Amino acid sequence: MKVTRNRHLFLAGIITLCAILLFPQACKGKGDKNRPDGGAKKNGARLKEAPPKSSSIPDTLFFAPEIIVEGFYISPEKEIFNRSGFVGLIELNNKTTAIEDAADILSRTVGVKVNQYGGLGSFATMSIRGSSSTQVQVYIDGVPLNDAYSGFTDLSDLSLDDIGKIEVYRGFSPTGFGASSVGGTVNLVPGSSLADGKGKAPAALTASASSGSFGTRKYSTAFDLNNSIFSMHAHGGYMESRGDFSFLDDNATPENLLDDEIAARENNDFTKWNIAGKLDLEMPGFRALSLNHSSVIREGGVPGIGADQSSRARLERDRRISWLKIKPETCFTGSLQTDATVFYSSTAESFFDPGGEIDLTVQKTDNRIISFGSNLKTGYAPDFMPLSIEAFLEGKKERFHPVEYLPIYQSGPDRKRETLTFASSGDLSFFDERVIVTYGHRWEWYTSEFYDEPFFPWLPPTPLGKISGRKDSPGAGMRLRPFQYLTIKGNIGRYYRVPTFFEMFGNLGSVTGDSGLKPESGLNRDIGIILSADRFWGIGNPFLEAIYLYNEIDDLILFFPNSQSTVKPENIGSARIRGIELSTAGTIPGSLRLSGNYCWLESTDTGPIPYYNGNSLPARPEHETSAAIEYLGKMWSASWELHYTGTNFLDRANGKMVDGRTIHNLNLTLKSVIEDMTLTIEGLNIGDERASDVAGFPLPGRSFYVSVRYRL
Repeated sequence: MKVTRNRHLFLAGIITLCAILLFPQACKGKGDKNRPDGGAKKNGARLKEAPPKSSSIPDTLFFAPEIIVEGFYISPEKEIFNRSGFVGLIELNNKTTAIEDAADILSRTVGVKVNQYGGLGSFATMSIRGSSSTQVQVYIDGVPLNDAYSGFTDLSDLSLDDIGKIEVYRGFSPTGFGASSVGGTVNLVPGSSLADGKGKAPAALTASASSGSFGTRKYSTAFDLNNSIFSMHAHGGYMESRGDFSFLDDNATPENLLDDEIAARENNDFTKWNIAGKLDLEMPGFRALSLNHSSVIREGGVPGIGADQSSRARLERDRRISWLKIKPETCFTGSLQTDATVFYSSTAESFFDPGGEIDLTVQKTDNRIISFGSNLKTGYAPDFMPLSIEAFLEGKKERFHPVEYLPIYQSGPDRKRETLTFASSGDLSFFDERVIVTYGHRWEWYTSEFYDEPFFPWLPPTPLGKISGRKDSPGAGMRLRPFQYLTIKGNIGRYYRVPTFFEMFGNLGSVTGDSGLKPESGLNRDIGIILSADRFWGIGNPFLEAIYLYNEIDDLILFFPNSQSTVKPENIGSARIRGIELSTAGTIPGSLRLSGNYCWLESTDTGPIPYYNGNSLPARPEHETSAAIEYLGKMWSASWELHYTGTNFLDRANGKMVDGRTIHNLNLTLKSVIEDMTLTIEGLNIGDERASDVAGFPLPGRSFYVSVRYRL
């Protein structure tokens, strides 16, 4: 596709967005005045803002200490949980002060594997259903966080203090997001300290402080203000840690136990600031109009592997995201609903390794990543038939600008990408919505651009110019609900991952790019049942979900040597992934909550390379399970949590295996005699299990934290 066409379509999206802003009254919906929902519809029927619990079957429930789960929550905009895809919702608005981060929360979600390169605040990535980290798309309020250079999101950048809930879409890409994803999609939805079940107060101030092991401290405050014209939420937080936990250092000789010793993690400290704000305006002609901002500034050491720690390498990241969300009134008596978003994000990453301890060469870099764009979402549910249609259009531009000071100064060249995505889906319901059939299709046009000759003449040629491509992603599913307590779901779809700048253009050094790379693709299939009721044998809100999945991934990108000093990526890998996901939850009399999940995953390399073929994919444990027991009293609450990760391999050749581990966590929360003050005591990994997710990067052992939270 020509670039001019891409720009014209992108311009069309901007013009449509401007029309919404300038002429909101044109779409002001009259609605149904006799109905509390104002005429909004669900699959051809009228939507309710808060459907009764008995009217819907929830999707996966995730229980964890201090996380309140709304198992029967149904998105009023998309009704995504009533469709065929398997979705998990983690509610965080009612969470009391805790030291946990996004990596901790997501690691307890069924089907999700988090790989941590150290302890709290360290670099961390995630996979879903055996995917790679680059095959998972992460968003904040629908704004993309994955960048075109690396292709993944660092979970340590995500602050949960201003997040209300996390949506986890396993194995498929919803229509309302801009990119396809082989593994799945994660969306972080901002929240407010006022959303605590007490209703909206005119104003609220919340402050918290935490302290604990390894010199860890965390402070945060949030302010909310509401009136008839606007509502405002502002949050600020600070966190620091020395990260000097002890670990077993094998001196890079795992077979020789005589030289093993207990050592302290060096250069593992970090500080992190996060700021977030949201301004909602009440204006005629709009259902919602909000301006949002989120910033995270992090600075810390890069310790390297445990057997050969670095002492001076440092990394600093500054990520800032702003977005405007516009929701005009519905049209055609509530049948047509439109939402629009304009976003801009910038990331600055500086790395300094004066001793060459990380990559054996002295480095000082200062890279910049800029991304901006807009999207338009439209939903239509006509009165005359049980049909719901959604369409999504997004235009996005990205630019990566590298700067290198050592070993020699070099600025640029820029790597650029323009992306245009159009997606549509339809839900057709039968027999009073007992049967819903879904079909969706996504088309993505992308043009990547890069110009520069190799800095050293002996290096292989570097890809130059504009490289354009197009990829489409079809998917279909069905949801059957033969009984009030039983739901059956099944899905099939083909999804993909576009190659990153790093893979297409290299890094002007040890990696030679390949502009002819094809997107990685995956054929995903799953089928499962959901059992749920208000009460069964004295158990409140019992829930059981069982899923079987079968995925085939083709054109995996692997790196191979193409000279004495460089490697080059090739589309030569393939894999087969089968698995079973089980989730259950319920409440027994006495305010005791029980929950748990189990995942069996068989990941097999099916590529043509003999010494890889038949092996298990690295960092994909065959067995993984989580369980939690939580007591909720009037003056205190307590919880116990278990997380088991089975044995898995650390490399593709299956030469290095890490033993399974079992982690136990305890949590005690006391409600003070002072209203709205809580004291939380946490014990993480109380069994002092020593392990690592990635070869050579140890995880911390036993740790304790104390937190105080007060809401005024």
